[in-house]
Amino acid sequence: MLIDADAAPTGARAARRTSRFWAPRPEALDRLEAALGSDVVLLRGPAGVGKTSLLRQFAATLEADPERGVQSIDGSLTSPEALPRIVEAFADGPASHVLLIDNHVEGLGLSTDHLLHLLRADSSLRIVVATRQPTGLESPLIALEFDVQVLPACDLLMTRDEVASVLALNGVESTEIAVDELVALTHGWPALVQLASARLRLEGLPLRTRAEAAAAAAYAGTTFTHDMEERLAMPVTDDVRLLAVAPYITESLADALGLDSTTGTTRHLLDHLQSAGFVWPSATRVLLAEPVRERWLEEISARQPALVSAARLRLLDHLMSGGEPLLAAQLAADARQWTTLARVLRRSGPEIWARNADAFSRMLGQLRSNSSVSPVVVDALLALDPDTAASPETPSLAASVLSDLPDAKSVAVGDAEALIMRASLHRAAGRFALAGEASGMLSDALHGAQDLDPETAAEGWYQVAMTFLAMGRLRDASVSMTLSDRVAPPAHRLRARGALAVIALLEGDVRTARSIVEENSTDSWGASPWGEGLRLASAWVLLEAGEAGEARALLDALPATSAARELWPFAASTHILSCLLSGAASDALGLFRTWMARSRSTPPSHYQSVQILMTRAKVLIALRQAREALALFEGPFALSPLTAPAIALSQLYAGRSHEAFVMSVKWGLHHEPSPRAALESLVVSVVADVRLNGVSSHRSTVQRAEALSIRHDLWSPWSAVAPEDRARVTKILSSSSREQIEARTSLFASSVSVPRLTKREQVVLSQLTPTSTIADIARALVVSPNTVKTQLQSLYRKLEVSDRSSAIRAAHAWGLIENDLDA
Repeated sequence: MLIDADAAPTGARAARRTSRFWAPRPEALDRLEAALGSDVVLLRGPAGVGKTSLLRQFAATLEADPERGVQSIDGSLTSPEALPRIVEAFADGPASHVLLIDNHVEGLGLSTDHLLHLLRADSSLRIVVATRQPTGLESPLIALEFDVQVLPACDLLMTRDEVASVLALNGVESTEIAVDELVALTHGWPALVQLASARLRLEGLPLRTRAEAAAAAAYAGTTFTHDMEERLAMPVTDDVRLLAVAPYITESLADALGLDSTTGTTRHLLDHLQSAGFVWPSATRVLLAEPVRERWLEEISARQPALVSAARLRLLDHLMSGGEPLLAAQLAADARQWTTLARVLRRSGPEIWARNADAFSRMLGQLRSNSSVSPVVVDALLALDPDTAASPETPSLAASVLSDLPDAKSVAVGDAEALIMRASLHRAAGRFALAGEASGMLSDALHGAQDLDPETAAEGWYQVAMTFLAMGRLRDASVSMTLSDRVAPPAHRLRARGALAVIALLEGDVRTARSIVEENSTDSWGASPWGEGLRLASAWVLLEAGEAGEARALLDALPATSAARELWPFAASTHILSCLLSGAASDALGLFRTWMARSRSTPPSHYQSVQILMTRAKVLIALRQAREALALFEGPFALSPLTAPAIALSQLYAGRSHEAFVMSVKWGLHHEPSPRAALESLVVSVVADVRLNGVSSHRSTVQRAEALSIRHDLWSPWSAVAPEDRARVTKILSSSSREQIEARTSLFASSVSVPRLTKREQVVLSQLTPTSTIADIARALVVSPNTVKTQLQSLYRKLEVSDRSSAIRAAHAWGLIENDLDA
């Protein structure tokens, strides 16, 4: 019940009448009712956010409750002398007490100490306080004694349904689209919604289109701002309007903007704004009310754009140096300063992602869709944006901006950042020779730099290392990546360590890779985009340990689109091998085609292409197509230290054991290969020797192979031993090596082979589409329909299908046709 205490004076705000066109706010009232379980509930907000109306509606809802006594007062006009009569009025009413205090101002009327005195004296009392300013009630010391709950800003704003109800009460004809637009443009701000609705009602205007909603919102925002400015006891100059540039306001940010208040210090200005209700109240930082900020920013940007631009630059520097990269990025995005946004995201992307991953993705989307093409922007998108990493337009985009960079020789003496971008963009464009040239200059610049900041140095050595990796110079890549690891910040350090683990695995040093993975397995950045390389290495280490199923599960979920963008050829090879070793060889060729689509967005180097080609050869060998695998190594992929092990393996299972033995011995012993390449060659030589000479084969080759496997914990090359050779090969190994090999799956575990089609069946298959008829195929091939029927029946039998759609899908999965499924 509502208690009328004579001692509670009625102030101006309490006497103000409530319009019948003011819509009820049931959702806000429900939240307020739920919050009333606390001792104190604070409604903090600027003028116009609807605190007074919400309190009045809440008082009305409590009036019918006979179990609760409710008093409503104006905090700034109620004197401390009224406290005894307030207490007396509660004592004469119901046992549960609710005191609603509007317009509470610390230092005027009832203070925090007075309210605490009431709470201590009455255990049944609950207080709801509406205020424009920070109060002592938010003190942590008070929170130790009383439950204090602050309703967030969103709980004070109007919902979409409430906005629609205001329009309905005012008799305004509206549409769903227009209401949605009005909600977005007014931010659900009660004062703006009421102003817009009142104007439409008084002028008899409808609200049907987005344009009409924009006009109504603009009128409401302008009217509200002018009314607020008239209440401020100081002139509103352009220097004051500069506050709208900042995402929030503190004394240091106002000083960084170059604010020159005509009414005294910055602190006095902020106090004036607090008192007049211009800002969301806080003890440390304040936010301008959205309607005021929009109008001030619009006005000053139109009159003095140079002043706004200069203020933004000063503010960005202040935010970045103060450890607020998220706010700096948001400020740059709001100002549509895309190059600045790209620099902030490139340098501080991990911190922004950690604070707000959704905002990070949203700003990348804005950068991708709205910015003009420039080297800085493209470089940032290449490093951070998954959509750019997967776009087939990326190579041409990277090539188009290279001409905007300074000449490599002209920047080699001092501009490390330009060389960093040049190396990255050349690789993204598929120009690996030019990337190598730029990386060489970058390496010299990094060695000679005396005062380079750690972040730039870390990125520089990372780009040098990635260029070495693309060229297949693994040891140089490892050295440069280690230099990057030493000076990189945490997220970029994990990115470097993931790449180091991949390099170690390419070399065949599984022991080192496992150590890196285990050491960083609990790193908090592991689930971030900068942890993709380490996740790839983790899956690869599992594969090397014989856990093909677990490795495949990790690789199925690996996007390889941000930090692991350039590691995709190695991710593809690992993923495909995990299929072979987990008994899913029939899926391997289809998976291979899926991964190869990435070559349109991130072109592989020659070294990376060789890695992919060797993996395809292993798939064909596992499918008992060794002669087809041997045919792959022609032209640019002829015999080399990289391809020799795969060629020897293809010869072995193509029935050329002697040639395989000679090649594997030659390239495995005399060309200083990596441990992996050496062991792969030695395994081929062991199998070939066993086939040629039986178990009396050369023991020294077996000993060298075992020594390599033990030293580097590298056992996966032994999976290339076919089932028919495994018993004889393991017989000549030591017992410990035999246990390691027998615990691992063979590449041939699936025991399947690619369906062999005749030339006529291949021709019919090439003509087969979901819409083609037998007659169409017969006319195209100039044969009879009966011939086509016969070939189709044979084709279905070999592919183990019963209809043409299934036949097309199966042929794609086996790699028998290369055209797109949708063709």
